[in-house]
Amino acid sequence: MPTCAALGDNNGCRSNPNYANNSEYSSEADSNYNALHISFIQRPVEWGSFRAAYTYSKSLNNVGEFFFSGPLDPNNIWLDYRRSDDDQRHRLVLQGSVHTSNAPATTPWRRLIKGLELGGMFQYYSALPFNITTGRNTIQGTRARPMVNGAFISRNSGEGYDLANHSVRLSRTFQLGDGISLQGLVEAFNALNHVNGVTNNGVFGSGETRRIPRPLLVG
Repeated sequence: MPTCAALGDNNGCRSNPNYANNSEYSSEADSNYNALHISFIQRPVEWGSFRAAYTYSKSLNNVGEFFFSGPLDPNNIWLDYRRSDDDQRHRLVLQGSVHTSNAPATTPWRRLIKGLELGGMFQYYSALPFNITTGRNTIQGTRARPMVNGAFISRNSGEGYDLANHSVRLSRTFQLGDGISLQGLVEAFNALNHVNGVTNNGVFGSGETRRIPRPLLVG
C-alpha cells in the first residue's frame, strides 16, 4: 500500500497541487442477483388465515450502494466484486391469525369467546455483510482495507448478525350497536426477548489491523 495518504495538507498526493478534487463518475459498475422465492398463502376462511414466505438469494456487485461510494482502486473496480451491501442469504416470514365467530351468540360460552382474535408474525433475516476498513485512505482517496499477506482483504468480508423477531397480538371486538364496535387489544413486540445486533463498527483504526472493533450496537 502506498505510504502517501490522501489526508491532511498533502492535497491527496496530487501531482499538481493547484487543483482541488476532480471526480469522475461513470456507469461501469456491475451487479448480479439470483434468488428463489417460495410462498404459501392460506386464503381467509372461517377460522382465520396464514401466510409463509421464504427467499434464498445471493447478491454480488463491485460498488457500494451508499451515495458517492468509491472502489478501492478506481482503475480496477473488479477488486471490489464481492457481496453487495444488502446481500442477505435467507429471509423467512410467517404470519397468521385465528379468530372466533362474530355470529350472534346463543350460549354463555359463545358470548364469552365471541370476537376474539389471536395473530402474530415471525421474521428471520440472516446476517448482512459489512466492510472492514483501516480508517485511512488509499492514495486514490478511497477507504483502505486491511492487508493480509500483501493483499487487501475482500470487500464486505465482515459478517453481521442474524435478526429474529416474534410479535403477537390478542384482541377482542365488542359490538355496541348497528355499525358500531369497540376493540380492545394487547400487543407484544419481540415477545421472545431475542437480542438482535444492529451493526459492528468495521473500522479497525490506523494501528494494528488485528485490533478488535468496538462492541456491537443492540436494538
